[in-house]
Amino acid sequence: MSAENLLQMEEGDDDYPLLPLQRGSGTRQSFTQLRQKQRARRVNVGVTEADIMMEEEGYYDDDLEAKYMATFSRRQKRQTMLVLHDALFLVLDFLQFYALLAAISLRWPWPFNWLYPTRFLFLANLDVWEFMKMNDPEVYNSARNNFIDSTLIGFDYRWYTLGWAIFIFVAITLYIILYIAMNYQKRYNLLLQVARLQRAYIILCQVLAMPIGVMMAKLFHCNADDNMDVHNATPCAGGEHLAYVVPSLAIYVGLFIILPIWMIMKIRTQIFSNRSERHEGFLQLKETEFSHGLDFIWAIKLYHLFSSFRLVWAYYRPVMFLFKLVLLASYAALLWLPMWQMIVFLVAICPLFLVILIRRPFRITSFNVYIMINFLCMLILAIMGLMQNLFDTNSVFFQAEYLFSELLAVGAFWAVFTVVWFVYVLLRYYGLLCRGVPLWPEMTSREVNKLSGETQKYMRALLKGRIVLEHALSTCPLFSPVHELSRQIQIINAYCREAEYLHDPIHDTLWDLLDELIEAHTHLSPVSLFSESVKSSIRETAHEFMKLMPAFKKRLAQREYDFILMTPMKRRMLLKMFTLGVFANGKMNKPRPVDQTETVQRLYNPRESVVLQQRGVEGDDGFYEDMYDSLHDLDPSTLRLKQQQQYKARMMRRPILEEMSEDEDVDADADEDSEVEWMRGIPSRAESDLVSSINDRDADDLSDMMAGIPSRPGSISSTRGSSRTHTSSKSRSNSLFSRRSIPSQMSSGGKQRGTAQRSKTPPQRNIAEESMQDAEDAV
Repeated sequence: MSAENLLQMEEGDDDYPLLPLQRGSGTRQSFTQLRQKQRARRVNVGVTEADIMMEEEGYYDDDLEAKYMATFSRRQKRQTMLVLHDALFLVLDFLQFYALLAAISLRWPWPFNWLYPTRFLFLANLDVWEFMKMNDPEVYNSARNNFIDSTLIGFDYRWYTLGWAIFIFVAITLYIILYIAMNYQKRYNLLLQVARLQRAYIILCQVLAMPIGVMMAKLFHCNADDNMDVHNATPCAGGEHLAYVVPSLAIYVGLFIILPIWMIMKIRTQIFSNRSERHEGFLQLKETEFSHGLDFIWAIKLYHLFSSFRLVWAYYRPVMFLFKLVLLASYAALLWLPMWQMIVFLVAICPLFLVILIRRPFRITSFNVYIMINFLCMLILAIMGLMQNLFDTNSVFFQAEYLFSELLAVGAFWAVFTVVWFVYVLLRYYGLLCRGVPLWPEMTSREVNKLSGETQKYMRALLKGRIVLEHALSTCPLFSPVHELSRQIQIINAYCREAEYLHDPIHDTLWDLLDELIEAHTHLSPVSLFSESVKSSIRETAHEFMKLMPAFKKRLAQREYDFILMTPMKRRMLLKMFTLGVFANGKMNKPRPVDQTETVQRLYNPRESVVLQQRGVEGDDGFYEDMYDSLHDLDPSTLRLKQQQQYKARMMRRPILEEMSEDEDVDADADEDSEVEWMRGIPSRAESDLVSSINDRDADDLSDMMAGIPSRPGSISSTRGSSRTHTSSKSRSNSLFSRRSIPSQMSSGGKQRGTAQRSKTPPQRNIAEESMQDAEDAV
């Protein structure tokens, strides 16, 4: 491989070109999707300390195992929004349960001095109807153990229902429109966008399930006159009443039956093992991949539906929807039977409370304690309601005088515990308390010991493989580390076989990673410089490139001096564009077009440079330190370029000599033709590489910005045409003079010195340099 062209394809059938091959769009479609998937994963992802450590110390260092798991997976402040969501849902669930129970208790009733101060809790269910009852004491007194005249409330409940109907219709329509628009645009992160939309609507359904249910349940209430309780002018079982009830039943089915079934189906597809330790390890793996941007499966597959809970309670959220449905059904259908309402409440609460005591649902211990307190308070309130509605109860503890103290004790206990627990969660969430112990279960060195040894091994391999794949796809294909991909393919392939034999749930994830690694390696191997097929040529290229390093370093130093007044951004931009042009257009013995615009010629032509004219300087006033002046330290191509520059400079400085005699014209013409052919045979790349193609299309701004920039790099290229024009006169005179003066004027000592000087010249020294050196010796 030639040093002048690093991308030149070697001859031979076993070699691969280093530039991308021309493939059809169909063959690149799957790989393009993989790149888009990787690009989508890098959204809102920063480089962690472990990523830097892995890149510095390598991907397969045996001593890196313990330090890798301790550093890569440890996040002192987990700050996942799922923690706050779960905390708020637990608090909201209890408040909504109490608001529903208080709405039922208006007909028992509970003491007025307890219900009136806590009337604002009705707003947890957005129950404006009950709030308006309690807000006016006279209205409440008329409603005690009886129904109320709907005209006493300051609004029409039908308009309230219509507002909820419009809201539900707009929400459903908006979801459909957004979903269609996302599928029409088909962006690279389509799955992630749909998953975020679904998560937002799931959260909205969790918050508004009880308010919507309570609103629709009141439409089923009929008073003693067989009219609607919320609108006494509408008879029950009539056409208008059915118009309210039938859509309500449809919403009940969709919100409390179809949605939980859909959630169960989504969760079921992601449960890979019936063993709790393997399930925990799988969750920690997916959460770690998602937190570091290695994979978005956690978000796309809606892991937030079950990742907060242990394996036994993976269906916690659908179960809570069904639990709320039971409470709302009893509230809607058993208005005339308050005792049976409380029995249904107890039947729904007691089994859940017992299971929670035996098998804790949450992965975070503090959340398990709080949900136990919640269900305990619910159970006490339901028992108090049941005992108050029994026909033969005469206990003094359920009289109105003692009920206030009992309700106050239960409410105060729950409120104090909630405040303390929520403050504790916030302190742990922001890392202000117990900073060394993570709030959320993670893949730390402490937590990972609870997993089996095989699961730990597979998790480490998965994370390392994801890092290598991400690095390979995010790097320029020319420099993509396909050798690391090849090694990871071998490792993951072996682990896939082993995990499948052991029935480990992570084997599906291993297979997915193996497919992505193979696909990436297939497309990057023919292009990358690190592939196996180009190792020999890369070694040769590196060996030849080391010869160019001195000249390359010198040229960079000269470039910094040339662009000393230019902004760093423009310097970097020009260098990147030039480098890309070399890689994209560099071909052996094929000249590249040079930007010879009027502005560039005015800037870099020594005779017409606006910079030199403004400063009153004749010729080139540039300066740089020649750190590599020795001709023997340069490689052949650089030496030839330096000799060419010296020859042209001397030709421009020397005056035109007199023409020689006619008897020597034939020999001189022959020498001239050889020199001209030598000059024309040199490709223009050496000249054009030294030209900085700056062209901002604004001569005034360029003249101010480029003031003081020397014209040394551009003088060769800008005067290329003029040098060829005057070649016939200058080259002819110098050549004839040198050929004539050598035999006639050079003494024997001069001949020896010339011979000694020429003996020191490398074999690649050209005839023009020899003639000029001999002419100098003769003079």
